[in-house]
Amino acid sequence: MPRTTFQPEALFPSRPWGFSQVAVSPPGKIVNIAGQVAWDSNHEVTAVGREAQLRQALQHVFIALEAVGGSPDDIQILRLYLPNFESGPEADVIGRVLVDVFGTENPPPSSWIGVQGLAQPEYLVEVEAMAVVPE
Repeated sequence: MPRTTFQPEALFPSRPWGFSQVAVSPPGKIVNIAGQVAWDSNHEVTAVGREAQLRQALQHVFIALEAVGGSPDDIQILRLYLPNFESGPEADVIGRVLVDVFGTENPPPSSWIGVQGLAQPEYLVEVEAMAVVPE
């Protein structure tokens, strides 16, 4: 189900960073998508750098959603796991990718979580999602 997002006045305006503070969804099928990385069906990392891997991981989330009849508009929240994440220019890159993919009008909420590492050392980002898809 397409999300409806809100920006409470008491919270910082997050949409320029590519995410909303709050999303509300109508009833539907809750879809949880496992963490996606830039690993293709041949078990190869096909994207170089965190930005390219983030874009590829998001595409994998979209493929998973399409498999159950959903679309990116059905995403209610994203969680980005980022090994050795450092704020500053790196956050700007992540925000720019999210704005490119979701825009600034109605992007899903997201959490950016710095982690020690992921399942393979070549993974620079992992994206997990929860969506609500119409019945």
